[in-house]
Amino acid sequence: MTLYQQITDMFSRELASHGRAFVNYQALSGVEVKDMTIDGFPAKLFFNPARVRSVMADVSPEALQKRACFLCPDGVEEHQLTHNWDSPTGHTYYIRVNPFPIFSPHFTVSSSVHERQELLPHLESMLHLAKELPEMTIFYNGPMCGASAPDHMHFQAVPRHSLPIEDHFSTNYANAILVQEVDLQTHLAAVKRVLSLGTIPEEASQTGSLTAGASYAEEYEPRWNIVSWYTPSPDGDSVESCSMVQNSVELSAENTTLHHSTQHYTTLHNGMFHTVIFFRKESRPKCFFAPEEERILFSPATVEMGGIGIVANRESFDRLTPKKLRDIIREVADEIV
Repeated sequence: MTLYQQITDMFSRELASHGRAFVNYQALSGVEVKDMTIDGFPAKLFFNPARVRSVMADVSPEALQKRACFLCPDGVEEHQLTHNWDSPTGHTYYIRVNPFPIFSPHFTVSSSVHERQELLPHLESMLHLAKELPEMTIFYNGPMCGASAPDHMHFQAVPRHSLPIEDHFSTNYANAILVQEVDLQTHLAAVKRVLSLGTIPEEASQTGSLTAGASYAEEYEPRWNIVSWYTPSPDGDSVESCSMVQNSVELSAENTTLHHSTQHYTTLHNGMFHTVIFFRKESRPKCFFAPEEERILFSPATVEMGGIGIVANRESFDRLTPKKLRDIIREVADEIV
């Protein structure tokens, strides 16, 4: 069985146990969806009350110390099943059904070791997973960019084409950088070079903290959200014409240069790695902290940066217009030039 077959079988078995995941996946059928076009980009807004735990997550050090880690074996719920995945890098990860889904199926991929949310030591594993699961899109929320468990390293996996950014790459909605390469190691090096453009914030702004108690002194990696997927070719080699309409990246041995352009090229390959990088300057927008009559409880993570806005309360869902959503995304995104 392929990895995809194994984890989707696990998904079916877990839902058959009628635990929390069964209830929340059933509720997905009732999620209200609002289609939005933002400067030509096809975004969507989901009203999903079951996601309130993630939207309102308190990830201050004090809160994390008080709760059991729900990604560690001792913290999983009674009906949660686990599939162990051994990365070629030597790391082992636990793949589990996400009990608070946005899509169906929706998995968490957590380190078997309780270690902080930090991308670079696990980036190669993320790409290996994308290639082994071409049916899924893999994404990473930085510790100050939407991760509800910043104390335990994890990715998430959702069905391919779930995020509009995959099929409609555009910088009109969120400032983003797209990297595409055929070879995994070449792709890994290119992504790392782009990530090297990021910096760790030195000073806190009023809206920069996830909670009043969060401190910039605790930040250890630049703020970013990452999306990766792998497109296998048909049987045998194929010639594919690729267009990178993006903030294109020029790599050399000396430096990394980012410039705005459209690149067209043709390549002979057996598949393609794709990674979209969103740099961030704010964790939550100002409207999250506004007076109650103006408040919009919207906490952008990778899914939101990729074109799917998740809102857990009715008032916020009704207040979010296409213009407001665009302004929020641009407020939290960082423009790397």
